[in-house]
Amino acid sequence: MESVLFRFLRWAKQLEVDTIAPMALVLSLFFPFYVSVVTVGAVAVMTMVNYRMRTRALESPYGKLLMGVLIAPFFVSAIYNNYMGMLYSMLVLAAVVCAFYLRSVMTGALFNRMMDAACVASVFCAAIAFVQKAASFAVSPDYRPVSMFSNANYYGMMIEFLVIIALYRIFTNSKERIFYGVVIAINLIGLYLCASMSACMGLLCAVLVLFYLKKYYKWMAAFLTFAGLAAIFSLLFPILFPRVEAIDSTFGQRLSIWSAAIQGIQSHLLFGMGPTSYQLIYRVFDGYQTYHCHNLLLDALLNYGLLGAGGIGIYLFIQCKVLWLRFRNHICTDMNILLAAAFTAVVVHGVTDVTVYWIQTGMLFLILFSSTGICADYVESKLRLPRLLHLSGEPAGAYARVASYLRR
Repeated sequence: MESVLFRFLRWAKQLEVDTIAPMALVLSLFFPFYVSVVTVGAVAVMTMVNYRMRTRALESPYGKLLMGVLIAPFFVSAIYNNYMGMLYSMLVLAAVVCAFYLRSVMTGALFNRMMDAACVASVFCAAIAFVQKAASFAVSPDYRPVSMFSNANYYGMMIEFLVIIALYRIFTNSKERIFYGVVIAINLIGLYLCASMSACMGLLCAVLVLFYLKKYYKWMAAFLTFAGLAAIFSLLFPILFPRVEAIDSTFGQRLSIWSAAIQGIQSHLLFGMGPTSYQLIYRVFDGYQTYHCHNLLLDALLNYGLLGAGGIGIYLFIQCKVLWLRFRNHICTDMNILLAAAFTAVVVHGVTDVTVYWIQTGMLFLILFSSTGICADYVESKLRLPRLLHLSGEPAGAYARVASYLRR
């Protein structure tokens, strides 16, 4: 750990704007959320007011499509007096601008430094969670520590990302594998303390995907064995995992939430009602009181409607195609595997919760996504992107049309 810290501090002495801003972004995610909000907003404004930074950031394929889709919910929210939705709309837009900026300046060395910074910061966050749990244990033994993340489930999703980040660094920086192993162990203890069942399932699937793509089948089998033993112990000794006994009541709440969300979607089908719409409709449809739909797809449809969610879906589909092209051509394979594992965690966790829709968790995922900016010029110019759109006709002409469109 000392070696990693020493190299990190030595490197920090030689910084430029395109290094300071990304490092400030990743470190801000491990402070209270308002620090993250201010940092994301500052970097987004800096990007948009600087011509060079703005031009590079908006070169991201289909970035302007996504920006257009995400601007509309601000006005939709205003129509329904959804003031929280208006704030969320601006924050989501700022986070996406930051992601495009990061993608435009990302290098392998910078990305790995950011991952190391996240690993180091996670240790301090875990220490805070331990203190929170110890301080409240006598009064409230069932208290779930939140560390710096406002909600135990947000902390759980951060841990999902942090564990696979540490695994990625074990593969790419094996000299420090002991440090990363300690980071994994500490964060797993944090996951046990915050007791997020959705995070446990998301982490299980993410790690399995990571090992599978790395072709580490023995590690995959060992991890499955460990997970199976943990599940057996949770059934045999429920006192060790108190929240397992609450699955029935928790699932009943989810059914009530999902029923109300579906009715809300049907009543505002095309455009939704803007972010945080569930808080506007749960009383109308007699749903369980909470902040969101506890399902990523339902939340997207309720917030953005069919048109907005469809636009986001198209963007995600294109990015999955680009990721596949990067895999096929062996470009930054380990980073691609990390992103695929993180996406798996988001999808699996998103079945029962929407924890990625938060400034700290969402921005960390977007930082992982920014790794696709490395060698992006090669991907866009050499890997025959017209196939993404199934263009017909003469290949060179098709490529020219797509390349011209992507750079508008």
